[in-house]
Amino acid sequence: MINFLGVIFHTKKPLWTSSDEFDESWKKRISKMASNIDIPGSVVDIGCGKMWLESQLKESNGYVPVDFVRRDERTIVLDINKDTLPEFNAPVAFLSGILEYVSDVNRLSRNLIRQRFDKIILSYCTLEKYPNLRWRKKLNWVSHLSIFELIDLFIAYYDLVRLDDVNGNTILVLERKRSTPSRL
Repeated sequence: MINFLGVIFHTKKPLWTSSDEFDESWKKRISKMASNIDIPGSVVDIGCGKMWLESQLKESNGYVPVDFVRRDERTIVLDINKDTLPEFNAPVAFLSGILEYVSDVNRLSRNLIRQRFDKIILSYCTLEKYPNLRWRKKLNWVSHLSIFELIDLFIAYYDLVRLDDVNGNTILVLERKRSTPSRL
């Protein structure tokens, strides 16, 4: 058993299947990230967990929960480490606290870019803030990127319009460039 910021990681069952694994303090990060949703239309919450984002949305925003565990009847169930994202036709992608668990962030970033979201809002615990690889692995984190590597995955197609921090989580707000390269 590992305790990180009040979260107990159990080794005998799959992660993120129990409500006990979600820390109420994460609502602060989600709220800060949600404050950057300033366009109408659906928001795709990839790795939705307890779906805390939904209560932060405006009336002009629909909510599309995506997770590897069915959280309610609306949840699109997929494993982002294995599956390709379906076509969402939504303007905003929201990824809070999940990239650390993605084994191929490069592949996921290409999937997100192909969707042509107008805005991507994501959080990530970068190597600059959490450099101890042994500690990261104990937390079951499988990706270990610097802020520069993370930005580089999107920069050809998206502008970085905001960079923020909430409790050591780097927040990136990316907006799709008006003219982008034609191929990934």
